[in-house]
Amino acid sequence: MSARSTPSTLRIACLSVGCLFLPFAVSAGGVGRVPVEKAVVEVLPVHSGKDWFWVWGNHAPSQVDGRALLFDGEGRNLGQLNTGFWPNNLIPSQKRSELYSVETYFSRGLRGQRTDVVTVYDSRKLSPLREIPIPPRRINALGSTGLSVVSDDERFLLVLNYTPAQSISVVDLAAGRFVTEIETPGCASIYPAGARDFYSICGDGSFLHLRLDDTGNPVLRQRTARMFDPVRDFLTTAASRSGPTWYFVSLQNNVYALQMTAAGVRNAGKWSLTSAKERKDNWRISGVQHTAMHRDSGRLFVLMHQGDPDTQQEPGTEVWVYDIKTQSRIERIKLEELSIAIGVSQGARPRLYSVDFFWPMPTLATMWVYLTKGEDELMKSVQQCITVYDADDGEFLRRIDGLPSGYLSVVEPW
Repeated sequence: MSARSTPSTLRIACLSVGCLFLPFAVSAGGVGRVPVEKAVVEVLPVHSGKDWFWVWGNHAPSQVDGRALLFDGEGRNLGQLNTGFWPNNLIPSQKRSELYSVETYFSRGLRGQRTDVVTVYDSRKLSPLREIPIPPRRINALGSTGLSVVSDDERFLLVLNYTPAQSISVVDLAAGRFVTEIETPGCASIYPAGARDFYSICGDGSFLHLRLDDTGNPVLRQRTARMFDPVRDFLTTAASRSGPTWYFVSLQNNVYALQMTAAGVRNAGKWSLTSAKERKDNWRISGVQHTAMHRDSGRLFVLMHQGDPDTQQEPGTEVWVYDIKTQSRIERIKLEELSIAIGVSQGARPRLYSVDFFWPMPTLATMWVYLTKGEDELMKSVQQCITVYDADDGEFLRRIDGLPSGYLSVVEPW
């Protein structure tokens, strides 16, 4: 290129060769160097009182790179965590600026050497702080309730294992180390009941009571009396807590209020979710995460739908709200879309969050595809969204579209 070349000539030459060999920027004033772009780390503001929430799940069908997405009260995506193979829980600390995620990785993607870790994330920067190795046998399951929990004082984290032998790994969060593995044959899911006491639901209708000492080792491991009939009225694991009481729902649409303390388990009440007519009309529980609790008002939210027996995990169409003191329904909220998971924020103005399925086509077109090509073809076009409601009156507030492909199945108000 000659010395008489003009800036316009340089621009044409740059476009012709893709700017591969010109480390310069051309402007009206001549040739200058491109400014270096520096990486920065964004820091989230304090989330308290802002109606923020997490939603997470699997990146189906690959499963290898699960994720958790953070949204604010206006539906803006604030960040993301990559949580490994088939994640099933994310636990925000109430006492430290940390998040806890139990994660699995394989050396060759979906095969090879398996590594399980508890990853501790900075909740303001969403960056990993440390990893705590644990035995490579934590359960990979669709649900999330009770699969990994922290003690009420947040000293210990307990992880459910399934190989299919059942056990619990204990992690000391303060020391940042794995402590021990406790055998729990026939019992699954974990429910905290104080600083050192936990309960695990068992297949015979009883609970396994565990107590840890200050080092994280078990000093008590005993079965309780049978608290429910596992054949005629099987409890789901998606329970919600208010104080010392956990509220379970059964496949026969009953609520069990089980008070769990260091002294044991006590049945604090039982009532039906449905009337006789509603049972006859096949109203039943729905979805994966189908209960939520607003603690201050004492309201239990349950995801419901109409369907045949054994459809309890199909998406729900309504949320029914119950007063736990009067043990009666006080509201029915009709949902905008089909929901598989719900969550309720705390505080004076609670929000109801719903993780939904929808089809991005008119209703008639959706029905035509289903009738002519079947359910499998229809499911190829399904997408997910999050819908936000006022938890007090059920008013629709907003819908959040544009979620990544995969299968998001849990929502956690922050």
